[in-house]
Amino acid sequence: MRKVFFVLLIFVFLYFVYFTITSLYIKYPILNKTIDISKGSSVFQIAKKLEQKEIISSASLFLVANKLLPNDKQIRYGKFNFTGKYSFVDVLHKLTSGEVVTNRITVPEGYTVRHIASLLARQELADYNTFMSLCSDSSFIDSLGLPIKNLEGFLFPETYYIPYFADEKYIIQMMVDNFFLQFENVHPNPVSFDSLYDAVIMASIVEREAIYDDERPLIAGVYNKRLKERMLLQADPTVAYALELNRISRKKIYYDDLKIQSDYNTYLYRGLPPTPICNPGIQSILAAIHPQDTDYLFFFAGKNNRHIFSKTYQEHLKKLNRI
Repeated sequence: MRKVFFVLLIFVFLYFVYFTITSLYIKYPILNKTIDISKGSSVFQIAKKLEQKEIISSASLFLVANKLLPNDKQIRYGKFNFTGKYSFVDVLHKLTSGEVVTNRITVPEGYTVRHIASLLARQELADYNTFMSLCSDSSFIDSLGLPIKNLEGFLFPETYYIPYFADEKYIIQMMVDNFFLQFENVHPNPVSFDSLYDAVIMASIVEREAIYDDERPLIAGVYNKRLKERMLLQADPTVAYALELNRISRKKIYYDDLKIQSDYNTYLYRGLPPTPICNPGIQSILAAIHPQDTDYLFFFAGKNNRHIFSKTYQEHLKKLNRI
């Protein structure tokens, strides 16, 4: 009889503990508290950290809850944000379901690999040198299935939500995957990689040249016509890129800059540059795939960065002199 009573007493006690833990909330609502859980942290270390941050009222009760509550998932590592009222059950659920904080970052259209690396480094999401190195690492690029020497042009510009655990390889993979997803949305038919690469190179020039979306197909059309007529592209953005590769930054291209010895200088070398000169957005990619048919061969940026187009060099000079 005593044994039965003792077992019942233990059962009642455990039920009381279980009920207390599952129904116990922290006294006050939590307002935007963040906790970092490092990989390899013990449950005890996590419990103490939660207690110190006042996310839970008792590390001991948290440890008991972790043992008693049915849960086959492990606590994840990462950065977690808490806002609102939480019971021990709620906290455990959040930590085991992997509701980690993501870092929001917007990559603008027309950014180069170097610009993206700097942006990520400033927000402490990636190491600049590691990111830059990976973008020209042949083994890593091969693993992405791309037959190219560097990833310029394939890091799609968009807003990304980067998980806390993401490293440089993870981030690059996200951006490359997004590029192909976006490209397939606008061009579902199969295309050879050479054709794709030429389109991305053209799109990158259009991206750095145009401000307004409605001008992009016409600018692509002008460059396309110059290529067909075996004229030099004479695209200022390619010269700017050549200067950037030499660590020279210019807001304006000067006459002497047009003489820079570089395969990217389309004032000196016929055809497209060897690689894209930036990472273009979808409108520039569309313009490169579907350039506007035109008789124009020349243009320049006028007021409000709107472009003025001409069919002949003489007409081009006349319009320039009116500005």
